[in-house]
Amino acid sequence: MSGPSDTWIDDAQGQINTGSGDQHIHFHPAGEFLRSRAERLRIAADDRLWLSQRFVRPRNLGQAAGRLAKPGVTVLLTGEAGIGRRAAATVLLHELDGDGGNFEELPVERDDDGRLDIGPDDRLLFDLSATAVEDGPTAWERLGAYRSAAERTGARLVVILSPVLERSLAPELQPYLVRIERPRGGAVLTRHLRSDGLVFEPEELEHLELPKLKDLLASAPMRDIARLARTIGEARASRRHGDTFANWCSAALPTVTDWADEVAEQVHKLTDGRERALLLAGAMLDGAPMDTAVVGAERLLHQVGHPFEVESALAGPDLLVQLRGLQMTRDQGGRLDFERLSYSGAVRSHFWTYFPGLRDHLTEWVAEAAHLPGLGVAERRELVIRFAEQALMVGRPDDLRELAERWTSGTGGLCAEAALLIAQGLEHEKYGTAMRRQIYQWTTIGQLTPQLADVLTGVCRHVLAAIHPDLALTRLYHLSSRRGVTAATDAVLELARSDRRLFRHLYERIFSGGRSEPKYGYGLLLALLDPRLLRISPTDPELEPVWRNVLAGVDRTGWAPVVYGWLAAAEVKPGWERAPDVVMRAAGGRTDLLNQLYLTAVGWQRTGPGDPVSGAARLAVAERFWRSIDRAQGMGEHQYADNQPADSWEAS
Repeated sequence: MSGPSDTWIDDAQGQINTGSGDQHIHFHPAGEFLRSRAERLRIAADDRLWLSQRFVRPRNLGQAAGRLAKPGVTVLLTGEAGIGRRAAATVLLHELDGDGGNFEELPVERDDDGRLDIGPDDRLLFDLSATAVEDGPTAWERLGAYRSAAERTGARLVVILSPVLERSLAPELQPYLVRIERPRGGAVLTRHLRSDGLVFEPEELEHLELPKLKDLLASAPMRDIARLARTIGEARASRRHGDTFANWCSAALPTVTDWADEVAEQVHKLTDGRERALLLAGAMLDGAPMDTAVVGAERLLHQVGHPFEVESALAGPDLLVQLRGLQMTRDQGGRLDFERLSYSGAVRSHFWTYFPGLRDHLTEWVAEAAHLPGLGVAERRELVIRFAEQALMVGRPDDLRELAERWTSGTGGLCAEAALLIAQGLEHEKYGTAMRRQIYQWTTIGQLTPQLADVLTGVCRHVLAAIHPDLALTRLYHLSSRRGVTAATDAVLELARSDRRLFRHLYERIFSGGRSEPKYGYGLLLALLDPRLLRISPTDPELEPVWRNVLAGVDRTGWAPVVYGWLAAAEVKPGWERAPDVVMRAAGGRTDLLNQLYLTAVGWQRTGPGDPVSGAARLAVAERFWRSIDRAQGMGEHQYADNQPADSWEAS
């Protein structure tokens, strides 16, 4: 994935998705500079801001907010499904005072090291809303660990409980429970529309003679109301559904309330398999060139083994008549379109739900359809998203794994699409845990092609790291230890350099159990200490144990260039003046190491530029370092004449 014409998966918007909006995966050319973790976290914060602007506070949320004002507190949030529990939890944490700490979603599953590193002012979300009864013991165990860590560090923790877990809640946890109620549907719709720039008077919504709209606003899940708001905006933008608010609402309402029944009736009346194939292929390839969709329908017929009748190309109705009969059309750009707003989504859901015998065939068909002639990057992306949505809806996450492996095989050639497929699985509310576990298996025991290794590197670096940085770092570390996966090495270093806790995580990961990994681990640590790329303070306590292990486990020829870099940084970089002392303390008073550090500083000072000003600055840094070493050995202050240390050091 290094060629200039390839695409790369970048940051996933909407990592904390509430059912109140789309999730977007953006692709950028591989040659673009990849974003830092700080930028990714800023993007995640922008998503939370987007949500808070559209959020209507449910009853009792103020009670939860009051409790969270105190550091170290846990709130257990509960309520009926569909009322926006996840949105409420996200906004609660987002609106806390102060900008310090991280915003992270905590996983139910554990990696092999089982580490837990939570800092003060962290905002933690633990979503157990989809936890099944058989997973209850594991969930309670993790909740206990997270609660203890939050209380110990001063972090805030919001937990979303499933109804199953709420019924089995221990008595000692009852005081932390807050039950929220459904906000008014009309207020939610209004807030979404106005936030999206669609201005209307409240009376326009109240006076609409649409009984199904009133029913939807009274009882539908928040995700359906958000979908309605989004579709109303699409109806206005399309300019095909009138020019009034009432027109747009009338056109959009069936997408949420009616289309399922309409599709069922339409499919029931289609007795010809060729018509059904064209309808389904058109729904999966909605917006693609019409000829491409027609070829896709023919390949779907082949895939399911539908018998073909050989007849003249002039026989039967033409394509225009066939499309009209299926309520599809060819737009002015030659692309396939459905006459009714958002109808294709209901068609996809109907076939995937009510034709279970088709699912294996559809997975095979999508694998091949991604290579259809005339299908551009945007159309392939839409096909991948639609496939992932439907496969996960009917409980087939393994289909995503199968296609990702297939598309990253030696002849697959669809790396960006495979990355998007995995990202869709990571973001799924129910199957995100399973996809994280699958990535861990790939990185630790799987047989990876170079393409799949690159894809996993990109997904961990740009999707998983935004919300689960510890899990991302562990997976990237395992990837980086494989021969030839240099991109993963760059990624794990980038992630670890950006945050003190992640820096410590990588160091502990390399030296877990009191022993280092092979030679590779020391090389990783040396690269981690490179002052040109380090973004945490060189005097932070995380640096000294790393230096201690490097000095003790690597020959001087290995660490001397890095010491050169630290001395040079101390000469010119603000905040680095005392950094060499960290290296000196890491020697732990060992005379042999202190002597080697002394001689290394001699070599660095002698190789300086001939410019008198620069030479004097370099000598001053070296002399400070030499004096620190003298003091560490209990020796008095030496005078270093003629820019040289005592000759006795050369012989030591």
